[in-house]
Amino acid sequence: MKKVFLFTAVLALMVGAMAQSDTLQNRKMKTNPSQTDEKPVVVRDRLVFDIFHTFWMGTPSQGEFMKFDPGFNVSAMWDFKLPQTKAITFGLGLGFTYYTQYSNCLLRYNRGEDVTKYYLLPESIEYKRSKMAYMNVNIPFEIRYRHRSGFKLGVGIHVGLVAGLSHRYKGPDYNGVEGATLNYKDKDFYNKQKFSADVYLRMGWKSFGVYYSYQINKIFETDKGPKMNPMSIGISIALF
Repeated sequence: MKKVFLFTAVLALMVGAMAQSDTLQNRKMKTNPSQTDEKPVVVRDRLVFDIFHTFWMGTPSQGEFMKFDPGFNVSAMWDFKLPQTKAITFGLGLGFTYYTQYSNCLLRYNRGEDVTKYYLLPESIEYKRSKMAYMNVNIPFEIRYRHRSGFKLGVGIHVGLVAGLSHRYKGPDYNGVEGATLNYKDKDFYNKQKFSADVYLRMGWKSFGVYYSYQINKIFETDKGPKMNPMSIGISIALF
């Protein structure tokens, strides 16, 4: 929880700094007559929210993985303008990404084999939740193109640290204890990758667009867990 509060505070400081930078820029434009005729770009993708569904690549064939795994990405970025062109800019800042995966399996770390595996839940169990959560804190860097009509295209990469990997189970005791229920979150995954890197694309018009991303590396170390990685498709909203 402390990490979430710290990250929120950093994002708030970045947004405040960008807003102050915009105010100073607007004041300069008012005092410079040569710039008053230039129409400013209001939406420069400084604070962007992506809401998406994730297709998990490389999951075991014996499990049933749900058709809808929602997630989100938030990025606070400065928009660096090039003096030679007004259409192409660069975005750089700080971001946070959260993935989910629902299934009829348990993701557990096997200490004896030093490997993470999926274990199929018994069909007789009517569980309420079996969910994996995967998140990372990243640095987004993207190349942006904007047309005067409002059309925009951005291609970039997220490079970051894995902030957490957990599996939540809520339902009857799968060990066979009659009448007992379990409600826990397992965070003991010692062989997950420490870093993450994904390429992404945003395309749209003014504040709205579509979002696509693909994580290049696997979630777990080689031969230490399922050979899976996320690919996500969704919508993108830029506040200013």
